[in-house]
Amino acid sequence: MMRDKLSKREDRALLRALRAVTLTQFPNPDRKDCPETAVLQSIAMKRISMLDPVHEHVVNCSPCFTELTEMRRTLQQRTVLLWVLGTTGTAIAISAVWITYFGSHPVDSPIRPKTAQTEQHGGAPAPTTPPPLPKYEIALLDLRYYSATRAVEPSVSSSNVKPIEIPRGLLALTVQLPVGSDAGSYEVEIRKSNLPPIRTVKGQATIESGITKLLVNVDTGSIQTGEYEFAWRQADFNWRHHPILIR
Repeated sequence: MMRDKLSKREDRALLRALRAVTLTQFPNPDRKDCPETAVLQSIAMKRISMLDPVHEHVVNCSPCFTELTEMRRTLQQRTVLLWVLGTTGTAIAISAVWITYFGSHPVDSPIRPKTAQTEQHGGAPAPTTPPPLPKYEIALLDLRYYSATRAVEPSVSSSNVKPIEIPRGLLALTVQLPVGSDAGSYEVEIRKSNLPPIRTVKGQATIESGITKLLVNVDTGSIQTGEYEFAWRQADFNWRHHPILIR
C-alpha cells in the first residue's frame, strides 16, 4: 500500500539528495506556475500529501525549492528557541501563575488537613504537579514580496490583495517583513477594518540572511474564522497592514 508521507529519515535523505541539484539546475526567474507562499508553507509544515502534484513543481524549480528550504530552516530554528525558553524562563512563569492562582483560590480537599498535619510534625509538604505547558504551533507569515506602499496607504483598496492564511490556535508566529524593513521592536495587531484590535502583541525583529524576521506569540484560537487585517509598526511609525485569513 502506497504511503502518502515519508518518514523523517526518508525525508532528510531525499532533501540531501535533491538540494545540490535543485538549487542550481532548475532556474525559473519569472516564477512561472509557482505555487503561492501559503502552499509552500503547508509543504514545510507537512500539511500536504506527498502525492500532491505540487511537490513535482517544487523539486523542478530552484526559486521554490530555495524558498521552501528557508522556511524549513526557520521552523527548525524556532523549535530550538521554544525548547530553550521552555527549559529556562517558562519555569519561572509557571511558578508565578501557580502561586498567584492558589494564593487567591483556596481549595478544600482531604489533602489539605493531611498536609498541615505533616508540616506541624516537621515533615515536608506533599509534592504538587504543575499544570501542563501550553503547546504553541509554529506558523509562518511571509510578507517579503508585498509592496509596503500597497499594504500601507489607506487610500489604496486591499480588496484585490489575496489574504495570507494562518491557522487558529496558540501560534509561535514568524513574520517575514517586507524587504527593507528595519530590525527592532514592533507592535502587532489583528483587527477588522475600522474596529478596535482583537489581538495586540509585541515582538523583536532581527535580520538574518537579508530577511527581517519578527517573532511573536499570539493566540488566534478564540478568533472566529474569516478575513482580518494583520497590522504592524515600529514605535512612532505609521501602521502597515495586510489581509489575512484565519481558519
